[in-house]
Amino acid sequence: MNFQELWNNAEKEKQVIDVTPQWVPWEAAGQFLIGRYKGSSEVDSSLGEGTYLQYLFDTDDGLVKCSLGRATDNELKTVMVIGQIFQITFLGQVKIKGGRHVNQFSVKTFDDDYVPLPPE
Repeated sequence: MNFQELWNNAEKEKQVIDVTPQWVPWEAAGQFLIGRYKGSSEVDSSLGEGTYLQYLFDTDDGLVKCSLGRATDNELKTVMVIGQIFQITFLGQVKIKGGRHVNQFSVKTFDDDYVPLPPE
């Protein structure tokens, strides 16, 4: 079986999934996403020097990507584990020195002792 035949069979059996993530813009306080953390990649900042992380999550609506900002990246880098489920809630923007703004987030995951029930 060649690749085209393999692909055609997978499509016919509805076994093809879209792995193109959709961008999540943080627009309003209270907006949130819940999903399984798949990983992150560094992105060059267009507003200045340095980099920030772009996060990838598998959600009920498919794959999504978002950024949380360098400050949040530094806070979370030791606690975000690939494979864990997280809820990220946008809390809004806060003014910082120099007239700049930063986004604030609440990031939560399950307690280590929590064992989710299997899906029905």
